[in-house]
Amino acid sequence: MKKYLLIQLVLLLTLTVLAGLLSSGVLAATAPRVLYRTHVQNDGWQDFVSDGALSGTAGRSLRLEGIEIKLEAADYDLGVRYQTHIQNIGWEADTDRGFKNDGAMSGTEGLSYRLEAIQISLTGAAADAFDVYYQVHAQNFGWLGWAKNGESAGTAGYSYRLEGIHIVILPKGSSPPTGTVDQLTPFVERQSVPGNLLIQTTASDFNSNALGLDRVAIVSDAGDGAIVLNNGNQAGVYTSNVFNTSPFTKAVLSWNADTPAGSLVQVEARVCENAVDANGQSTENWSDWLSWGRWGSSINRASGIGTTDSPLAKLDVDTLVVKNGKTANKIQYRVILHSGSPGITPNLRLVALALRNQNPGQEITKVFYDTPNLFNLPVLNVPQLSQMVRDPAIADSICSPTSVTMMLAYYGTVVQPETAAWGAYDYGYQDFGNWPFNTAYAASLGYQAYVDYSTIEGLKREIVGGHPVAVAVAYKNSAAVSGNLPVIDGAPIRQTPGHLIVVCGFTQENGTDYIIINDPAAASNAGVRVKYRLDQFAAAWAESGNIAYIIH
Repeated sequence: MKKYLLIQLVLLLTLTVLAGLLSSGVLAATAPRVLYRTHVQNDGWQDFVSDGALSGTAGRSLRLEGIEIKLEAADYDLGVRYQTHIQNIGWEADTDRGFKNDGAMSGTEGLSYRLEAIQISLTGAAADAFDVYYQVHAQNFGWLGWAKNGESAGTAGYSYRLEGIHIVILPKGSSPPTGTVDQLTPFVERQSVPGNLLIQTTASDFNSNALGLDRVAIVSDAGDGAIVLNNGNQAGVYTSNVFNTSPFTKAVLSWNADTPAGSLVQVEARVCENAVDANGQSTENWSDWLSWGRWGSSINRASGIGTTDSPLAKLDVDTLVVKNGKTANKIQYRVILHSGSPGITPNLRLVALALRNQNPGQEITKVFYDTPNLFNLPVLNVPQLSQMVRDPAIADSICSPTSVTMMLAYYGTVVQPETAAWGAYDYGYQDFGNWPFNTAYAASLGYQAYVDYSTIEGLKREIVGGHPVAVAVAYKNSAAVSGNLPVIDGAPIRQTPGHLIVVCGFTQENGTDYIIINDPAAASNAGVRVKYRLDQFAAAWAESGNIAYIIH
């Protein structure tokens, strides 16, 4: 019995030491070999290569049409599973073709269909001990960054061909061996969105988070940095890396762009949920690229242009909505730049991403980086403008641009509400209230502006900084009014399912907290300045999703 226990103890210690060596990389040399070959346009099947070597071509503009991947892993319970995104077919797992395993061909032979993207993951009991990394050479993009463990590598949605691939397996937590492959940049783990807001506005932001630059460049001489068309090109695409996020149900992208006559930008995003397939394997389920439409100062800007619906998510005018009660936890954006004339380019200066999880108990915590004094808050002297005294043909529909106009006037830029209204008008939705179109209009006048899902603390921080905030509310002005809307006593209109107002400050009277508002629905300019009970305002703001326009 003692001898049996001693053998067990030795075996346990040996396994523990081996596991430690494996996780530390000491046994990296014993990692399983991965072998792979590709079917290349005009060339046919190449020979198998292994462990980071190039399969396919780079610089010859030849498409990959098929791939086979297998392991030499006799000492491990380990397999490999993969699928490709194929021209005219899409992701194989979405068809009866299904995932491929351990040397089976993924793709086609004899059809001349290009591979556009690939996902590779490990299977078996030892899968958690290793990472599989893969890097593809894509048409118009060149070598993309490394993907790993089931992530998508390539350009699904662009219809661009894959031309070459590197694959390597390493102990868990390792980075790809930069000295053995011809990647342009070393592997960088995906960045995470802090809290619910991501802002990309500097040349460094755009450079460090770029996945692809197709006929565009990043310059530092426009604002803090901008994305522009390369000289002579009239169309180009900037594609961001994928960002990890807290689980979210809604997302709003907003942007700042200078768009000379004849130029425009089209902002798109796609989102991903982590799903589990029928075999219990984790897989990424991506939506299509969804479009916020086309924006430009001199065009009939419009939402509803481009793809706006896919099985996972849809674009509801200005808001990306994840369908069927699901949540997404990854997002990627791209910006398409157009110009009507060579030598003229739009300048994209900012992209902001605001996230919201509307499921009870799953709200995303907002992240702040300082601790300002939020007591004894000022009341900002924001000019008072009523939408109701403006052009009668549109007066009852321009709360959003009128609120923007009041904020601009506070900063010293005087425009008429009608001017702002037609400058932000959505010719697709035929409405003045498109959120990112309104902030894009403010940005076109030289400001930094974006849409946020904020909090009462976030509003107070803006006021402390000397910045009014436009917010969306839904209310009725008395409990006696029918309907299930929150009550704001004394509001200027009977009820509204969606309305923009301007937060100007906070105050307290007789132990009750109030928020100072410029409400453009007042019948006159003099009546615009009002105060609402803070608790009633908070309920009315939450009813509209806590949307805010931040303009600096």
